[in-house]
Amino acid sequence: MFHLSKIFESPADHHYFFGYFNTAQISIDSQRILALRVKSIGTVPGPSDTAEVGWFSLFSDSNHFHKIGETNAYNWQQGAMLQFLGPDYKDQICWNFFDGLSYKTRIHDFRSNSSRVVPAIYNPSPKGDVAVTIDFERHAWCRRGYSYGNVMLGSKNKAIVDGDAIWLVNMRTSEKMELITLKELLKFNSLSTMNGATHYLEHSTFSPSGNQIAFLHRWKHSNGIHSRFFVINTDGSNLQVINDSGRMSHFCWYSESKLLGYGGKSNPFNSLRKNKTFVKSLFKILLPIYKKFVHDSSGIGKALTGDGYYLFDIDNNNSHKPIVPSLRSEDGHPIMLHDKRYFLTDTYARSEFGQLPTLLLGDLETGQSTLLATLNSIDRYDETPLRCDLHPCLSPCGTIISIDTMDGGKRRVFAYRLERTDV
Repeated sequence: MFHLSKIFESPADHHYFFGYFNTAQISIDSQRILALRVKSIGTVPGPSDTAEVGWFSLFSDSNHFHKIGETNAYNWQQGAMLQFLGPDYKDQICWNFFDGLSYKTRIHDFRSNSSRVVPAIYNPSPKGDVAVTIDFERHAWCRRGYSYGNVMLGSKNKAIVDGDAIWLVNMRTSEKMELITLKELLKFNSLSTMNGATHYLEHSTFSPSGNQIAFLHRWKHSNGIHSRFFVINTDGSNLQVINDSGRMSHFCWYSESKLLGYGGKSNPFNSLRKNKTFVKSLFKILLPIYKKFVHDSSGIGKALTGDGYYLFDIDNNNSHKPIVPSLRSEDGHPIMLHDKRYFLTDTYARSEFGQLPTLLLGDLETGQSTLLATLNSIDRYDETPLRCDLHPCLSPCGTIISIDTMDGGKRRVFAYRLERTDV
């Protein structure tokens, strides 16, 4: 099986973190690991807060932080979208910042020690030539823990904002092209719970070829959030709903035609959440009873919601396959290993239930899971916007895992070598 051997941990002189999962934190030659350095972690980052952008040598004894720049646009969950850019994942990195007027992305080139600026991005393509982006000013009103707070325009604090969309950004010319608008998505297989709800877009991610984008259209209604899972071609064609149960969270691409993610398939229970009349009446009565007697991560809870890890087939919407039943009880942040048999994921820290964050390995062939590591957290931050999810990342070479953690009482970055023990 597999074993994790720690090869790096950030020093205890400051707080260090990276951001979101399934992102290129480590260069393809495994020489550099990226990080943000901050002085304080006790509040949601605001307009006056800054983080230093830099890197560590992964195998150096000095543990010296090499500062490259700064950012004033970051959050605890997704950082500043700091990452190495493809296709080489070595010479260029990017991160988001606010220039006083709008959000931008800085692209730094290690070879020339120079940088240039393009419109702010959400996720770059594997080729590094284009990126997908959302309206960050809009997102600040919808999901503050996953957004930036430099601009809080009242005109964008509405249920639906005109012009809200997903765009493609040309990373060379800075040209922006509209891919799909929110209003177009509202007309696609409309549900009654959409009416009067607050709508937003997030978690847009390129396929391995860069020819498709998966994303979530979410709306907040009177008793929760409905998450609709989409895939669209980068030329704007072939928009498909991959999962419309309302239950969908984190995902990664398994291949060009399949995605692995945590969510729920439609069943009689969660199908009722699509109906606004039910949500406003009977669901209001049932939800408090459910929360009182059924813990959300319990077996009963997951049986009702249909939640678990699934392999979603883009070409065959009826063949979505549940995988690794032992990981059904807990949402996490999955990343595929290069062999396509195994995936790594994590669990949340829940001090209320005595639960520590863990790293787990799922085996798609046997359906079994293995505990790889258990970390500590800071209890008072658990299940708040200040929490530290492990957010595992796999190095481009496929042999090193990096995480964010609060193990040791500070925000820290750890890296492990992933080793097979049965060969």
